[in-house]
Amino acid sequence: MNATSDLHANATLSGFDQPHRTRLGRVLLFKGVTVEDFATTMTRIAQARIRRFERAAKRHYDEMEREARRANSGISRTSYSKPKSWSFRKDFNPFIVRARADVYAHGIGQSLKNKTYSVGAPYVFNVEKPQGGSRTITSFGIPDEALSRRIYRSLMGKNLGALSGRSYAYRADINVFDAIAYISSEWRDHPRLFVAEYDLQDYFGSVDHRYLFRQMEMLNLRMTPRERLVMEAFLGVPNTGRSSGFPQGTSISLFLSGIALSPLDRALERLNVGFARFSDDILLWGADYAAVRAGVDMLFEWSNESKVGISKSKSRGLQILSPAGVIGGSEIRDVDSVEFLSHKISLRSVGLARRPERDIRQRISRLIYANLLRQPLAKTQNLARLANGVDRDYLTLLSQLRRLLYGGLSEHQVLRFSRSGYVPLTHLTGFVARHPVVTEEGNWRDFDRWLRRQIWLALRRRARLLRKTGFAGSCIPWGVPVHMLSSQSYRSKRTSFLLNMKVPSATRMACVVRKATELHGTRVTERPRGIY
Repeated sequence: MNATSDLHANATLSGFDQPHRTRLGRVLLFKGVTVEDFATTMTRIAQARIRRFERAAKRHYDEMEREARRANSGISRTSYSKPKSWSFRKDFNPFIVRARADVYAHGIGQSLKNKTYSVGAPYVFNVEKPQGGSRTITSFGIPDEALSRRIYRSLMGKNLGALSGRSYAYRADINVFDAIAYISSEWRDHPRLFVAEYDLQDYFGSVDHRYLFRQMEMLNLRMTPRERLVMEAFLGVPNTGRSSGFPQGTSISLFLSGIALSPLDRALERLNVGFARFSDDILLWGADYAAVRAGVDMLFEWSNESKVGISKSKSRGLQILSPAGVIGGSEIRDVDSVEFLSHKISLRSVGLARRPERDIRQRISRLIYANLLRQPLAKTQNLARLANGVDRDYLTLLSQLRRLLYGGLSEHQVLRFSRSGYVPLTHLTGFVARHPVVTEEGNWRDFDRWLRRQIWLALRRRARLLRKTGFAGSCIPWGVPVHMLSSQSYRSKRTSFLLNMKVPSATRMACVVRKATELHGTRVTERPRGIY
């Protein structure tokens, strides 16, 4: 049983009065981090998980309330279940950890001092991949994850120079948008390029430990004995004899993943070849075929040394990138764009990749069906939702679409900011804000046309279905031409307030995002979250 489990079996909070807490606060867990600091980190992680659960439960409750209002008959209500991992062991339950953070911090501090620290058994689950198959994720108890996060921050802060400037994953100084902006700026002045796209196979699960430790020695990493003890505990070397891979689901693995690929990054930097890497996604390019070919050879050499395979299904290999229709009949496949980090990048522009566009369209289609078609198809529509000539289910749909596309901004704010020369420094959220470096405005215009068309078709079908059930009235905006859905408004007869019934516009929000990033940088669109 590890230190975490021992504490749960024997310790309580009753002995921890304020003077004892003060004494704990002066004890160093490792350099620069006291036991009190560590307890604070645990509390923050626990609170973040509690908030995430409460938000999900609130969304579940709100959807059931909306469903009840739409239907003229009772619906079965279900409660939102707590994550299964919370019952796996007590240190997975954020409510317990939040209450006993001092106890856990003291126990782990003692185990590190005595060099007996070991990681508690993780909760293992699988996540389905969009391309098929699944990825195994290991979730650790909150005290272990808090320690992993602290070690990760310490090691990254001391060893950032060991990582390449073209490695964009899991760093505080650069992000995914910097990667896309760098690639786009490098490609802009070329008439054509040789481009190689590769993805590693089961990277986190197959890196050879001997290779990893050898690279640590070669890179001369700054690492204390306690940090190495924790790192080896997560790798499982002392206890299980595991010889490859590191657990995917904990912060310290992110540092190790960057270190394992550092030799390849450095080798590529010495070539006359451009590259960008985000974790196990690697993109190489250059005007010289021989240089790019040499870079691909280095990738395969690294693969052989580290025991990490190359994914055949997701790696498109070496290609010629050129404007559409310029090159044809080449012995090498020619393309006009490549997809990297959810973006479609060509020589002159950046657009949305197929996957995020497909996902958002599917999500919107589900919202349209739930609000406009589910009850009419089941013949359970509550006709009170259509009183006074206004389709209130349609208003609900518009509200959900604005939240999805605009985040926290209202239609009035988006319209005002899009017309203004200044956007205040604020955190932008929503689907459009997650793609601030997209330059192909046609992507957003096509998306808006698709959105209006889907809503118009659903409204037309909704009207036909309801009239078959005997509803003889008409509602705004039934019967409105598709192009006029972006300019609808209605003054409420009950409150005299003007209801904004415009269909949200991704093009308009993209204009706001572009102005905000020009003024404040892409940081305003980053999602404020932890490492995992």
